[in-house]
Amino acid sequence: MNADMIAAWAVENGFHAMDSRNYRRHDNAGVITIEIKRMSFLLIDERQGLRPRLISRLFKDISFTSGSGRLQGLLDHKRNH
Repeated sequence: MNADMIAAWAVENGFHAMDSRNYRRHDNAGVITIEIKRMSFLLIDERQGLRPRLISRLFKDISFTSGSGRLQGLLDHKRNH
């Protein structure tokens, strides 16, 4: 995966662009932010009443073929804990 693919996935999944490297989505549980770095991305899950949960992945660790599924899996995993 690369930065452009992460950004496209974010927009397709209801995230709003704050700028070209930061995307945010609000829902009833809280706020999820994706920060795209040079060679990685950071997912920040901020739920009301809980400490923020952070997860970071290198682009090279998310394959092209399973990239969108793995990104969704990170969101689902973070929301269930």
